[in-house]
Amino acid sequence: MIRMLLNVSKYLLALGLLGYVIYSNWLPGNENGLEAVWQKHVVEGKPIHLLFLFASIFLFFLGVCGTIIRWHLMMLAQDMGIGFWNTIRIGFIGFFFNTLLPGSVGGDLVKAAAVCKNQSRRSVAVTIILLDRAIALWGLIFFSGATGAIFLLAGYLGEGNGAAATKSIIKITLSFCGITGLGWFVLGWLPQWRVERFEGRLRRWVAGPAAEFWLTFWRYRCKPLVVMQSLLISWTGHVCLTLSFYCAAQVLRDDQSIPNLLEHFLIVPLGLVIQATPMFPGGAGIGEFGFGALYSWFGTDRAMGVLASLVQRLVTWIIGISAYLVIIALPVPKNQAVTETSDTPS
Repeated sequence: MIRMLLNVSKYLLALGLLGYVIYSNWLPGNENGLEAVWQKHVVEGKPIHLLFLFASIFLFFLGVCGTIIRWHLMMLAQDMGIGFWNTIRIGFIGFFFNTLLPGSVGGDLVKAAAVCKNQSRRSVAVTIILLDRAIALWGLIFFSGATGAIFLLAGYLGEGNGAAATKSIIKITLSFCGITGLGWFVLGWLPQWRVERFEGRLRRWVAGPAAEFWLTFWRYRCKPLVVMQSLLISWTGHVCLTLSFYCAAQVLRDDQSIPNLLEHFLIVPLGLVIQATPMFPGGAGIGEFGFGALYSWFGTDRAMGVLASLVQRLVTWIIGISAYLVIIALPVPKNQAVTETSDTPS
């Protein structure tokens, strides 16, 4: 009962914030408000830019495929014995639930349940999912800071509010990546006996799963090539997601001003981090709020950021629902059956 009330409160919170964001950016009489877009494209029937919509869907689909391939690569490094096509199946089921469950980690619970169902090394399977998320998040933050630094040094971002915001983002993101990267580097100097001693202490003082998490983390630290390959896949996916969002921003755009493409390589990664905030189903509400604030930070209308986020959410639903319907219609790989309904968290 308590869990059900908590889940209901999360959906109410997300819908309430989403309603507030739309209401505050409706701006009747303002050509750059959401009301003007509604009037043009819904009431008057002005056509939307379908080419940008299809491009956004295609690019976002490529980005999702990249995240699933990265996860499969990390499971291969731990000899989990999950076939590629079954990884695709479980990955897209997880993505479908990501659009519905609180935060962007809800689908990870479904993936963990599906993998653990046919695994004796359940703690390792869960740890891989957590580390996959951590690598993706670190890569996202580094991608934002590194691309911003390159564009700024090359003089591509210009002056004004956008440049000031860019410098702040670069300082914050690269500082975070520098500190955590240094910790990762120093960890490589640990002798094996210290690793084993710490593992034993975790088993005695905390729990077995904590010790398994530490050992799995250490195994990845000893496989830098796998981690680098995962980061490269992540960065490729971030490029696809950034281009997808930029195309989504063009779908209902007429003459309104939005940040340029290069500035989106800073905006989108940060917006995705905000959108991953727990307590919000699929990032609803908080994602629109975040992208609106980032657009405003770069000197353009907040309403256009909200609008672009809403279109991107539609793209996410199209891909998630379509992929789910296709997957459940296909036969389940032998010895790797996944029951979607029974693995779904309540």
